[in-house]
Amino acid sequence: MAEAEREARRTMAYRISAYEGLPHQVRASAAAALEAIDQGLDAKRAETAMKELCLTVYDNRAAR
Repeated sequence: MAEAEREARRTMAYRISAYEGLPHQVRASAAAALEAIDQGLDAKRAETAMKELCLTVYDNRAAR
């Protein structure tokens, strides 16, 4: 993953995890993605965590 892409994903995950107006499930998923990105050891793990975050956001939007 390129550095610019990593930083963009990290920024997005950080903002989502810090936003108190979101459901806990979404914030927890964002925190997990942020952790995977920050560890930086496994690009596939970070990509999977971001996909899981997107699915969690989608699932919570559909529930409204």
